[in-house]
Amino acid sequence: MPRLTARCRESYDPAMDRHAEARGLATPPRPGEVSLVLVDFDDTLVVTAPRFQNARRALAAHLVAQGFDEALIWRVHHDEVDPEMRRLYGLGPFRLEPAFRATYHRLCALAGRIPDPAVEEECAALGRGVAGTPPCVEGALEALDRLARVYPTIVYTQSGHPDDQFQVVRESAVLDVLPPERVRVCAHKDEAEFRRTLRVYGVDDPGTAWMIGNSVRADINPALQAGARAILVEAEDPWQHDLVDPVSADFVRVPRFPDAVDFLLSGLG
Repeated sequence: MPRLTARCRESYDPAMDRHAEARGLATPPRPGEVSLVLVDFDDTLVVTAPRFQNARRALAAHLVAQGFDEALIWRVHHDEVDPEMRRLYGLGPFRLEPAFRATYHRLCALAGRIPDPAVEEECAALGRGVAGTPPCVEGALEALDRLARVYPTIVYTQSGHPDDQFQVVRESAVLDVLPPERVRVCAHKDEAEFRRTLRVYGVDDPGTAWMIGNSVRADINPALQAGARAILVEAEDPWQHDLVDPVSADFVRVPRFPDAVDFLLSGLG
């Protein structure tokens, strides 16, 4: 069952609802209190992070084998190269191949070495291996269907390649649950885009909207800043870029997306 906010890390128990307000705990919504539920895609409905994280670790191991310092590899890749590639290619798997190539070239430049084309191609191949449709979180599509039968629901995701991201959403079978107009792909999730999305779907009061996602940076903080409610699906192996402090503690934490749906629907009685 869900664990509650960072402020109150207690086990959620529907039987405690009558005491929740007095104790300052997050409570599930009642009928009529939800205008829209926004559901993140990557690492909320589908398992994406392990492929990205494992590819980065494989790159680091490969470059260590070439004689580079591991700490320097991670610093160059995470602090220098990846931010540049996010600006050029946006979020998503397409930036990894050029990022892995650039990381190797940057390390060679720092070491005064001439890049080996064979090693460069090996690095690039590790980046290309991330592309493709990720597997669904167990029980996620069934939970999405349960949620969408009760509350207006959209999948809200971000990518530098919206057409490709929409195709991945399609291949994951999300469109068997939601119609295409209930999938919104933006270039970058932030407070302004969150508010824009609420307007697109006719939500006048952000306080009646709920965001479910795995990223504090991209999902939880924008929702809270806009005045919406939020549920964090806690990542076992979070991306370093997502490791930021929440803007407030007023959100719910759950281990998996189906648990988030259980929490939202528990207020129906």
